[in-house]
Formats: sequence, structure tokens, C-alpha cells
Amino acid sequence: MDRRQMYYFDVGGKVVNSHYKKLFFAFVSTLFLVSMLVVVVLPVLGSEEFVWEGSVPASGDPVVSPILWQGVSYRIVVAMTWWYDKPANLAADAQYYTTDFTNSWQWGNSAPEPNGHSFLQINGQDVDWGPFSNGDTGHIYQVYYEGEEAPITFRLVDWIDGNYANNVCHLRVRIYKETTVGGYIVNSNLWDFAPLLGALTFAIIITVPVISYLRKSYVQNG
Repeated sequence: MDRRQMYYFDVGGKVVNSHYKKLFFAFVSTLFLVSMLVVVVLPVLGSEEFVWEGSVPASGDPVVSPILWQGVSYRIVVAMTWWYDKPANLAADAQYYTTDFTNSWQWGNSAPEPNGHSFLQINGQDVDWGPFSNGDTGHIYQVYYEGEEAPITFRLVDWIDGNYANNVCHLRVRIYKETTVGGYIVNSNLWDFAPLLGALTFAIIITVPVISYLRKSYVQNG
């Protein structure tokens, strides 16, 4: 058999070069991976919907959100600090407070409220806002909440001295509506998708040299 004939086969009565088949397969594979990235991953990344933003004052006045719909999952994000004793420059955030008067943003020390309360409450109830976040991470905390066909009420409680007259500033609260897939919350944080995106990128990086190699091989043997 002629050496060149080894690179040909019959498809539907037509003689087709096998290198073209390999090139076509590599191209289709790459196109499929990119399509998965565009059609499946990117819509999820952009699926979280902003719902509302409010400022909860250190005065202790309540702030009410819009209605959060029944069965819908929401992400509540709180940030910033407030002074529970402005003259002494002593600050707190949603969950923690400091006795370091030298810096009300980047604290030298921190502690949770002594009796386990949260300073920022939802519907009059304490909330576990999670591990401490200092100024370098924005004093940012978040929790997930399932709507009950009703608004929710935020309020800052001064558990330290109970004196609202010397309190200043507010906490910023934002609410996002989450996307659920199969009953699970799809977090829109890009870093959560880093392994998948990395795998797709790796596959594309590998496929391109393969296409180049096959094309060069075809030219040399064609």
C-alpha cells in the first residue's frame, strides 16, 4: 500500500484525509468546552440579583427591607463600623467591638459581645455573622436568609453601655437574591468556580498545540 494512502479512508463514498478528521475533532472539542463556559458557567456567575441597600443607624432606629418572597434564598451582606462611644473613639461592627481607641477602623483588638449577642439584629433576633473581619477586609459579614413573604427589620443594639446618645454612624446592609440549582444555592463568587474555569482553560491550552501539531504533520506527510 502506498504510504500516503494510509492517511485516507472512505466516508460516504468520499475519500477523506484522516488528518482532517483529527483536526475537525480537536476543533469541535475546543468549541464544546468554550460553549460550556459561555452557556453554563457565565450565566450562573452573573445570576445573583441585587435587591436592596439600606443604612442601619447607630441610634437604634429600625430599618425595614422590601418584602422578601416566600421560598426565595437571599444573601444579606453587612459592612462598615459604628461608634458605640464616639467621644472615646470606641467602635463596633455587626458582631464584634473593640476597646482600642487608637483606630476605629483597623482595630488593635476585638471581641464578640460578652453575652453572645449580635449588635446587628434581624427581626429582633441575634444573628451569627461569622468570624471577625477587620478593617483590611472591610468589616464585611454575610448570612443567607430564606424569604417568608414579608419584609425584615434590621436594628443596631448597643449592648456595651446602652447609651445611644454617644453613638455615631451606621452599618451598610445589602440584600441579593440568590440563584438555586437543584435546591442548592449557587454562589456567584468567581473564586468558587476557579477549578472549573482552570480545567476548561487547561483543556483549551492543550488542544491548540495539538491542532498545530496535526496540521504540521499533515503538511510533512501530505
